[in-house]
Amino acid sequence: MLFNSYEFLLLFLPLSLAVALPLRGRAVVRAIALLSLLFYACVGQAWFVLPMVFTTCVDFALAPRMARRRGTARTALLWLSLTLNLGLLFWFKYAGLLGLRGLSATLPAGISFYTFQTVSYMVDVYRGDAEPETDWWVFAGFVSFFPHLVAGPLTRHNQLMPQLHALEREGIRADWRGAAFLFASGLAKKVLLGDQLAAQVDPLLAASVHPGLAASWLGLLGFSLQIYFDFSGYTDMALGLGRLFGVRLPRNFDSPYRSPDPRQFWRRWHITLSSWLRDYLYISLGGNRRGPLRKDLNLVLTMFLGGLWHGAQWTFAAWGLYHGGLLMVHSRYEARWSRLPLPLRGAATFGLVSLGWVFFKSPDFGFAARWFQGLSGGNGLGLGAFPFGWPLFLVALGLGWVFALPEPLDVVDGDPSPWAWGLLGLAAAFAFAQVARSSQFIYFQF
Repeated sequence: MLFNSYEFLLLFLPLSLAVALPLRGRAVVRAIALLSLLFYACVGQAWFVLPMVFTTCVDFALAPRMARRRGTARTALLWLSLTLNLGLLFWFKYAGLLGLRGLSATLPAGISFYTFQTVSYMVDVYRGDAEPETDWWVFAGFVSFFPHLVAGPLTRHNQLMPQLHALEREGIRADWRGAAFLFASGLAKKVLLGDQLAAQVDPLLAASVHPGLAASWLGLLGFSLQIYFDFSGYTDMALGLGRLFGVRLPRNFDSPYRSPDPRQFWRRWHITLSSWLRDYLYISLGGNRRGPLRKDLNLVLTMFLGGLWHGAQWTFAAWGLYHGGLLMVHSRYEARWSRLPLPLRGAATFGLVSLGWVFFKSPDFGFAARWFQGLSGGNGLGLGAFPFGWPLFLVALGLGWVFALPEPLDVVDGDPSPWAWGLLGLAAAFAFAQVARSSQFIYFQF
């Protein structure tokens, strides 16, 4: 059951609202937590709930004990939490990468997201930056809140738990207008552009052929746009669903393909993950406090681990190293880079980011090598008989959307015009009619 499914839109969501909206007091948060567990059980396999409940119970129990202790006892409890949670993530996600056998070939959806959320909570309690939560249902709601559960945004305890406590005091105050605009925007992005581009990109880059120059570049632009519309579409839907339940989830995208440099890209793409990596990994490694060489190493290591976070493939690690290299080079030559004309910096950043998607999309390095060979013209022009018209139209439409239109979150927090509502309503109606053909979100596998 996905956001872009009739089961969710016509059954789960209306019933959830009918159950939760009339409630008051602690019953509100209990209902949200239980509904979230039900949703998660329906996303993939019912046993997915077990590791998430285990993580929830472990950290809820350990956090107050850790807060009361000092010295080595405090540190030992933090390491116990990290070992159990990251060990669970490693077992399900990375055992196969090292030739080990996991408990199941199926990766629980969203395990990387909720594990990182509880890790940040435990680290903040350890540092003294957060008080341990004493209400199990609030903590369970923080971990499992279904709009962000399986693909983010990564939400910090200080962003979500105070809102859950507010729901206990005041009940749910749904933002119907904002929720409708954001959810409809996300649905249109995902179904009308993300899914349509996906249907064109894979044939262009079929593993059994050596794509020519035209197919390679069209496929590269197509996937760059596909992953943006797929992932930002999910995020818009998640933010909209959050507002239905009176919760404001954090921004995760800010027109990232308009970034003038690699550093700005990572401040505008998957914002909640990049800020998590900065606060809990890069700074913990020493950040930029130990000289330029150590700063470079910290950047590369942070992005390498961020790449591996996306999945148990060495191509994800290569994607992370690639971006770590971009950030390192930009840091070294930032003054020279900033003297270039802004349009040139923006075009170069978009091109460099797009080239990195080769590693992200490729199932192995052989696939990536053939794709790079095609991008360089090594496989010929590749015009052939492939019908380029529709893919080219979709890419042009996607580029126009990305570079000309604002993010829906910026529009909805302003004052959308009647024209905006009308066009969005028409697009959402077309998207709703195509929901049965829609595919799983890319980031559900992480």
